[in-house]
Amino acid sequence: MFYRRVLCSIVAGIVVGLSPVSGQAGQNAPRYEYSVAVQEITQLYWLAETANSCGWATRQEADEFEAFAVRFLAAHLSGSYRAALFSMISEAGFQPGVQRVAFENRTQNCDQARWKNGWTTFKTAADENAKRY
Repeated sequence: MFYRRVLCSIVAGIVVGLSPVSGQAGQNAPRYEYSVAVQEITQLYWLAETANSCGWATRQEADEFEAFAVRFLAAHLSGSYRAALFSMISEAGFQPGVQRVAFENRTQNCDQARWKNGWTTFKTAADENAKRY
């Protein structure tokens, strides 16, 4: 239950952060703490993998979304934290682990409108900002 509340909070935060009134990437962009970025990237990967497991997204759409999430968060991290984020997601077990969790829990999650709505909202925001990040 806790992770669901956190994910909903992060969904709201990222949607607001991706809105046109937010600052441009660069010097004026808000910076993330590394721990927050780690939590967000893990949850965004989980959302993309859940969307793929549930049939809401193709493998290509999930991969493109994950790539956008990395670009977005990397644009808001300092150099050493950015390198650490890339290192974490490059670990051999990271993406397969997220995929496994999403696949194993698909029976509980595919029927949840909030996850499908969250995917749709995030995917739309990512598509609208694909060239920005």
